[in-house]
Amino acid sequence: MGLGRLLIVDDDRSFAADLRADGERLGLDVQMVHETAAFESVLQSWEPTIIAMDLVMPDSDGLELIRICARSKYRGALILMSGGFELYLRMAEEIARTDRLNVVAKLPKPFRPKQFAYLLMSLL
Repeated sequence: MGLGRLLIVDDDRSFAADLRADGERLGLDVQMVHETAAFESVLQSWEPTIIAMDLVMPDSDGLELIRICARSKYRGALILMSGGFELYLRMAEEIARTDRLNVVAKLPKPFRPKQFAYLLMSLL
């Protein structure tokens, strides 16, 4: 067992693979989900300690992902990511905090190559 479980939710498979490599280098167990439909199942069965979530998915918006976390009473760390507007990231953060979710960071995409790894290190 590693230091924790990182779940990456992003439809960009190449980007998600880069994040996965960062997590694995730090000793985290990592899973990736590329579709919203699989997210709830993995969230409940695998119980991640950290979720890095893209808010712009082709099959739903990030607010639906946040609602799934709230319904599941997720209490781990939540990293919100988006290539959209900063306002959308702030709005999603407010909604998540209202639902008592533990938002530890919001990252506008693209972000610097090692920024994600440094963020993960601060959570371990």
